[in-house]
Amino acid sequence: MASQLRLQVVIPLAFLGLLGAAFGVYTMGKAPSGGSGDPGAPLITTHPDKTKPKPASQATDDWVKSLEAWCGGFQAQYAKIDEPQVLADYESIVGEYVELWDAAQPAFIKLGLPPQKKATALALRRNIDETASELRWVFNRFQALDISSIENRLEELDALDKERVALTRQLGAGQCLDEKNKGVARVAIQQAPLLINSQLQRYGKVVVLFYEPGATYDAIQTREARAGALLAHAGFVSVNVSKNREAGQLASQYNVLESPTVLIFTRGHSLKARIEGFYDRTAIVQAVKNA
Repeated sequence: MASQLRLQVVIPLAFLGLLGAAFGVYTMGKAPSGGSGDPGAPLITTHPDKTKPKPASQATDDWVKSLEAWCGGFQAQYAKIDEPQVLADYESIVGEYVELWDAAQPAFIKLGLPPQKKATALALRRNIDETASELRWVFNRFQALDISSIENRLEELDALDKERVALTRQLGAGQCLDEKNKGVARVAIQQAPLLINSQLQRYGKVVVLFYEPGATYDAIQTREARAGALLAHAGFVSVNVSKNREAGQLASQYNVLESPTVLIFTRGHSLKARIEGFYDRTAIVQAVKNA
């Protein structure tokens, strides 16, 4: 009982106050509103126009607009993550944070570097990479109920949030940190195949889930698939089957006929396992180990 009570006190402070900072827009005690019911929407990002050379100042301005769109897209996806109601919700929410940051990292790299302030942009890139890694560490520590280790890292996590805010402002994209300007720039959706490629490069193995948003059964399987992937130190990419443009090519290529379906790939896009219907995280962990 004492251990459970400690979790109820510590976890909200750690995850809502620090891990859910989302570029400083949401502060302690201010939870994100809404909740789309879509547990794995792809990150929103932009694709800078590189068709012809531009003056350094104009190219930098264009890059800053892309950064603002990336930041706004991140906030929009963050806002879709539901506020936890009970202790059991935290595992799923931390898993969603991990998925979001794992998508944010390659999306930011895709922006390239500005002609000016390259060192600052590289520092922000490192911050994003470290945040994604730290969240994976937190998820696994949470699984082990190792709250003391998480407590000991709170200052480091808080420092990452503050540094990210400072770097974003230094790069001239500070307006994306204001909630009233969220989504101010035009954005485009990054396709699942690009996310799969980046996850394979980073983790060597990736769990790809085809799911239908709003289906209770699929929501449960999404949580289990994501948890299994993270526990096995693999990448995780969710594909919304209701979005034909996103899912059609992959589903056709790998003969996915139902949801939920899990495919496990290794580098070289080698399909190592297929799991259809009911499964739990233990099955996912074992399938990743066998891949």
